[in-house]
Amino acid sequence: MEKENQIWNEYHSLREEIRVADSLNCQIMGIIIGAVALILTTGVGQAKPSARVMAFLCSYVVTYPGYRLLQGNRRRIWRISTYIRTFLEPNLGFVKWETRLSKQREISTDPSRAQQFSTLISQNELFIIQALNSVTGTAAIIYIWKLEYGLTAKIVSGLAIVGLNWYLWIKTSRQEKHLEGWAILRRSLSNLGN
Repeated sequence: MEKENQIWNEYHSLREEIRVADSLNCQIMGIIIGAVALILTTGVGQAKPSARVMAFLCSYVVTYPGYRLLQGNRRRIWRISTYIRTFLEPNLGFVKWETRLSKQREISTDPSRAQQFSTLISQNELFIIQALNSVTGTAAIIYIWKLEYGLTAKIVSGLAIVGLNWYLWIKTSRQEKHLEGWAILRRSLSNLGN
């Protein structure tokens, strides 16, 4: 009975940690959106096109680190859920939420149907960040064309902003998977008798 209590306590503790991490991501997303809205408002209020461009480009200082925080929390949630699935749910009679959710995705023959069982939250967060970057990047490019630079400098600046958006999209769209690592650890612990 003591082992069962320990498993249940750990299970409930980890489920609470998932809830807290998810709530934190909602707060981070709200801060990012609010900060970028403030940056856009400030940029539009500037008289000089160069000041507007600089204000709009400041959004990247908010969105990239903000998305890194969001990703870190999503990885934390993924690690916890795969740990629950690997170590705790096999010892729980009927509580198999993480296991069943994973199995449902695995047995779905149609990839689009597999996504029906996912919240797609990390993709949605990425979409919002990319939308914010696209809006501020486009605004910066518009005002770059109003600067007294030569055509080459304007084109290079515009391409640099587009390139930055692509780079950030590629960099932030990569996700980690932890299940296989937990399964390997479980096998190695079993071999050691733990």
